[in-house]
Amino acid sequence: MVPSKRFKPVQRVAESQEQKAAKAFGQSQRTMQDQEARLEVLKRYHEEYLQRFQETSKMGMSVAQLHEYRAFLAKLEAAIKAQEKIVLASQQNRTSQKAQWQQKHMRSQVLDKVAAHYANEERKSLESREQKEMDERSQRGPAQKG
Repeated sequence: MVPSKRFKPVQRVAESQEQKAAKAFGQSQRTMQDQEARLEVLKRYHEEYLQRFQETSKMGMSVAQLHEYRAFLAKLEAAIKAQEKIVLASQQNRTSQKAQWQQKHMRSQVLDKVAAHYANEERKSLESREQKEMDERSQRGPAQKG
């Protein structure tokens, strides 16, 4: 079996691994974007609630209301901090998945180049053999007739 044909299964495995890595990278990208969007929603809600608190406090509020607002704002701030950690983890995961995909992609490209090189060498070898056979036939042809 010629090297280029022996190399095909290796290429297919590398391509499959690259495709899986690309899917994982895409999924990590979507997850990161979703988590970032959730963080923005929490921040906007916190900002709106803080504004409402400031407007209400100008008009006057009871101590109980003040404690409720502050407690809820503290919960929102804790949720924002927790979401920031989730966003950071999803960004790190995305970076890792991207690196894995790039590695698999590079390997796949290298294997494609090697396979192309083998195929090119095989083609040259075949052309050389055919040319040699044609030369031998042309040299034998006149000698046999004469």
